[in-house]
Amino acid sequence: MQAGKRNTPLLSFNYLPVRFRANSFEGGVIAFESKEQLAAIRAELADSHVVARTKDQIACIPWVAEAAAHGTETVFAIKEHQALTMRLVQEALLRAVIGWRYKLRRLAPPTFVSRMPGKDLLEPLIRGSRVGELASLHVYPQFRLDSRLVGPSGRPGVVVGIKTRYEIDMTVQDLLRCGIDVTGHYVLGHDDRLALHPALDAYAARRAVGAVERVEGDRLILHDAPELASISADAAWLESRRETFLDVVTALAGVDASRIAKELEVATFDLLGAAGRLGRTVDIADRLSRRGEVEIANGLSIAIEQPVGTSKGRKVSSARYTSPTFLFDQGGDKTSHSADRGLDEYGPFDAEFFAKKQPRIAVITSKMHKGTVENFIAKFLNGVRGAKVFNLGFVRKYHLGRVDIVMHAFSGDATDAAAYRRACRDALTGGPPDLAIVVTSEAQEHLTGDDSPYLVAKSVFMGQGVPVQDVQIETMRLGNVAYPLNSIALACYAKLGGIPFVIAAPKALAHELVFGIGSAHIKSSRLTDPERVVGITTVFSADGNYLLSNKSREADYDDYADALLQSLKECISDIKARNAWQNSDELRLIFHVFKPLKDVETVAVKNLVEQLAKQYAKVEFAFVHISTDHDWCMFDRASVGIRSSGAAKGRLVADRGHAVPIGTREMLLSVSGPYDLKSELHGVPKPLLIKLHKESTFTDIEYLSRQAYRFTSMSWRNMYPSHMPVTILYSDLIARLLGQLRHVRNWNADAVATQLRGSRWFL
Repeated sequence: MQAGKRNTPLLSFNYLPVRFRANSFEGGVIAFESKEQLAAIRAELADSHVVARTKDQIACIPWVAEAAAHGTETVFAIKEHQALTMRLVQEALLRAVIGWRYKLRRLAPPTFVSRMPGKDLLEPLIRGSRVGELASLHVYPQFRLDSRLVGPSGRPGVVVGIKTRYEIDMTVQDLLRCGIDVTGHYVLGHDDRLALHPALDAYAARRAVGAVERVEGDRLILHDAPELASISADAAWLESRRETFLDVVTALAGVDASRIAKELEVATFDLLGAAGRLGRTVDIADRLSRRGEVEIANGLSIAIEQPVGTSKGRKVSSARYTSPTFLFDQGGDKTSHSADRGLDEYGPFDAEFFAKKQPRIAVITSKMHKGTVENFIAKFLNGVRGAKVFNLGFVRKYHLGRVDIVMHAFSGDATDAAAYRRACRDALTGGPPDLAIVVTSEAQEHLTGDDSPYLVAKSVFMGQGVPVQDVQIETMRLGNVAYPLNSIALACYAKLGGIPFVIAAPKALAHELVFGIGSAHIKSSRLTDPERVVGITTVFSADGNYLLSNKSREADYDDYADALLQSLKECISDIKARNAWQNSDELRLIFHVFKPLKDVETVAVKNLVEQLAKQYAKVEFAFVHISTDHDWCMFDRASVGIRSSGAAKGRLVADRGHAVPIGTREMLLSVSGPYDLKSELHGVPKPLLIKLHKESTFTDIEYLSRQAYRFTSMSWRNMYPSHMPVTILYSDLIARLLGQLRHVRNWNADAVATQLRGSRWFL
């Protein structure tokens, strides 16, 4: 693969800065009494005022010139009322979108679907005899305009979000007449309880009501239906998720479906790829600017500028983070900037003191796959001859003496969970192995609980303290297995309790503990209330290295604050004893969290910090929310992408490691560059949004962002950097797996805290 010429980066964003034409605006204030009072005032003044709550008052800001004052007349300075000012901007955007004659999907922030002629991505792809039926299927662009107090330019503005919106205009009755089988698919019904705002489109009132179990006449009999047992087919619409939408296209288009799907993928990339997103952000800016200055309040207007970083927009300041240094010995003499090359050259970090030099591995597989599995295991042990990676094999790469493989091939279907359970128990009869490799398949992925061979095998082995590596038979059949084998071997060594590598930490005066808090939603079915499980991991720095603690746990969402505090106390106690901390030492606690912390949660940790402060010279902490759940996009207009055998991929995509501040407490960090994209039709990757909680006492957002970036390279799950810091990634894996295992018969959760303490069983 050849890299294109890399010029000086020209970073730009899907962000439109806003310039205010005055320093203040006028309005009225009323004392806040109740939510009902607020709703009544909003309804009364809907056509003339923006009504918003500001702490213990209600602000009524007229945007119509002749509107009468409402409440005590007040002058609002923009600098002192930034949140209220941006609310005025958002309401002005809402009026603008309605003025463009769009119906909205959501009012706040304004979200709308472009159904204008020529905007349907599917329409130009339809040809042939079934044009009439396919004409009821659509793929439209959907936009969201979200006002922000500050952006990459250091100024207030608007983030432009873009996605695709799949729509099936035919009722289920229409689909049945076309011969389409809707069994098993989820359907939508109109929720009559919703008082639909006149600016919203009809789709906003449709809600998922259940999955079709069977069709009886003109009625759909439903399951996983919390409220309805059945619904009329002519009052229901098929849920238009992408996979369901493509099923309908296939059923209606017949032999032409494959061509349509491929061309639709290209059309979607033209919309959602880096060039498409940036181009449409410019289009939105042009459309808003053509209106001239936008009136957001009586006497206050704004000018909306071009996207930050474009030729017409402002340049942004950024930092470029370098890849971390990987260490392969305790003395720090064996180093590399590539984890894979370092392992090939030096072996693992703990090669000299790793205890399981001759591990015994059980392999669980159906007899129908035995030959394929044996060939794969031979390559796993000895390497892939002539391959660029993993040519040493598991034994030599990780400096093992030998590996004893015991094959347990069972009779029966490869999706038979009971057969897996019996084979796993047989493998334990001679004493538990050090590791189990369980061969699964793609056909099992949808199964849960006792029906899932994957979960059943995990439950049986892990309950007896044996970590499990699952490998799908489809992976074993790949023509080039060297790359997946490289990652599988890495995870296996870590699951055996090994430390493949560590990364260098910057020298600091304070002892540093980093806690990762992730979560998973475990659902028995789509519309049932989820069981929310939280996972907790710990990374700490010692002797200049980042090391992963052996302590990991999960907890119910309602109990996770208590579990976090308990984990915090245990880790501090263990590491204090290990590293001989003194009362004169300084301690820094950093929390990577999956969601913004509530005040009650921060108070709980602050109380513990106050206790610790009595034992150490200084204790400081930072709460850091790390997320990809946002609309931000980062582009590099100088990037020409990289070219392999086909077209270039990653044009206008920023490299890994670009960090751009948003104010003083937020940072955008690119963690996926052109090399990380799967194909030339891969959409633009999202950067990490790193937010520092206001209660934090350690507030160096630059330091915290660099640390998070280093942690994206610390994963022992793959040989390449992850899209999330391991603090969050590992915590999510812990929460998901332990949450799923709760629903497997005879699962022994205590094994995780006892026999599996030294294993990274969750990888």
